[in-house]
Amino acid sequence: MPAEEPGVDAVALGRSVIEEEARALSELAAGLDRAFSDAVTLILAMPPAGRVIVTGLGKSGIIARKIAATLSSTGTAAVFMHPVEGLHGDLGLASASDVLLALSKSGHTDELVRFAGHFRRLGGRLVAICESAAAPLAELAELVLVLPRRREAGPLALAPTSSTAMMLALGDALAMALLDARGFRENDFARFHPEGSLGRRLLLRAADLMHAGPDLPRVSIDGTFRELLAEMTGKHIGMACLVGDGGRLVGVFTDGDLRRLLERHERPTELGAREAWRLSRRDPADVPVSCSSVAPDTLAVECLEIMRSSAITSLVVTDADGAPVGVVRLQDLVKAGLA
Repeated sequence: MPAEEPGVDAVALGRSVIEEEARALSELAAGLDRAFSDAVTLILAMPPAGRVIVTGLGKSGIIARKIAATLSSTGTAAVFMHPVEGLHGDLGLASASDVLLALSKSGHTDELVRFAGHFRRLGGRLVAICESAAAPLAELAELVLVLPRRREAGPLALAPTSSTAMMLALGDALAMALLDARGFRENDFARFHPEGSLGRRLLLRAADLMHAGPDLPRVSIDGTFRELLAEMTGKHIGMACLVGDGGRLVGVFTDGDLRRLLERHERPTELGAREAWRLSRRDPADVPVSCSSVAPDTLAVECLEIMRSSAITSLVVTDADGAPVGVVRLQDLVKAGLA
């Protein structure tokens, strides 16, 4: 039997839920008071070994997990602890240096209240997030961040919707206030997210992506065209470094240079590497190459910008003496998620 058509238009219902949650968030923002800044100060004052232990049961526990993750990724050491597991051994991970951030809409959740009481006996400090400053959880707390009493969004007003949206927003607000107070910047964020797009952009260097050692195509500028071609094809990178006295970089010979040479010279195999390179140069009217080599510590995103502005697909990485030590290709940057 096919499902019955919903009695209420789904789009209209969805919109009403979001609007109701938005009103709850607006009221939460308007009611933010000194307790919020005191909570930020309390967490900032934790000893170096201290952590924020975030806890909650049911849907509040799911929100607590997300808050702990956000705090940890923005410079505040934090961990989620399930209150029931805390009552059965995990409390051994806590200490007097920690701050417990406990989430409960009613503030009456029995397991959470008992867990908070045992935590306080350890000497730790407690910040509660709930609807009433008179609730049992709030009475145990040093600070209470009070949620506005709002009807849960949705037809039955039973499932946690507006309340969990407010908890999540309050956790985000705490994390961002702490981030700002610590002077946490993009580079710090990248250190905690090394595999994220921002982490790769701020941490990856040319040395991390370059083809080096036996994979580096290199030939003497005084060699032959055949030697140059053999080095290019043998290393499968689509280019070769031309080196002179002391192994210093003189220039690069790419697949594009090879095509231009074949168009301009009938018998390239009779040429030396130097002459082949000279004859293959770009037309002066083409996009000028601003830079064809970089230092090993050059940010990968800077390499990408150089390649884009110069319309090239590879960069040679050179040491302090100007000798090539590696090659970074455009496709390596793309593979690393930078382009």
